[in-house]
Amino acid sequence: PLLAGISGGADSLCLLFLLSALKLPVIAAYFDHKLRPESAQEASIIAQFAAQAGCDFLVGEGDVRLLAKMEGLGIEAAARKARYTFLFEQAQRVGAQAVAVGHTADDQVETILLHLLRGSGLDGLKGMSYRSFLPGFSQEIPLIRPLLGIWREETAAFCAERGLNPLEDRTNQDKRYARNRLRHELIPELESY
Repeated sequence: PLLAGISGGADSLCLLFLLSALKLPVIAAYFDHKLRPESAQEASIIAQFAAQAGCDFLVGEGDVRLLAKMEGLGIEAAARKARYTFLFEQAQRVGAQAVAVGHTADDQVETILLHLLRGSGLDGLKGMSYRSFLPGFSQEIPLIRPLLGIWREETAAFCAERGLNPLEDRTNQDKRYARNRLRHELIPELESY
C-alpha cells in the first residue's frame, strides 16, 4: 500500500481522493500535533474522509511543544519531525511502498524562497523532489509528492467539485511562522511585480 499523510486540508484531501480513484491500496494517516484544541476532533472528521475514499485510517499523536523544548527546536521543525517519525514508523509497520504527502507547487515556491532567505546553496534552491529519501526517517521507504506540479487553488477546486469540505488549520494564518509570512506577505508582494 501507499501511506498517505492526511491533514484534512484541501491539498491532502485531493491527494487522498486522487490516489483512491487510481484504485491504489491507500492507508490514510493523520498525526495530531496537540497544538490546537480542535485537533482531536479533526481526527474523527479525517477518519470519515478516509472511509468515504475507501481507505484504511491510522491516527497518531505527540506533544510537539515538549519535543521542541527537549530538542531545542522551533515548533515548525518539531512538528515536522514528530509527523514524519509517525508516518515512516507506520509505513514500516504496514509494509508501505512509499509515504505520500500533498505538497503542491505553492509549497515548492515557499520552500525555495525559505532556502534562499536562509542562504542556501544550489542544492537548496532546487527545492523538493517528486520522490526522495529522508535519511533521518527511512533509508528504504521514499517520500513521494504526487501533487508537486499543481497549485493550491487547483486542489481547492478539486475538493469543491466533489463536495469535500476541507478543514482549515487556523495556525496557517499565524504570521509568527516564517512559511506563513512568506505565504501571506512576501509572495503576494512578489506577484505584484
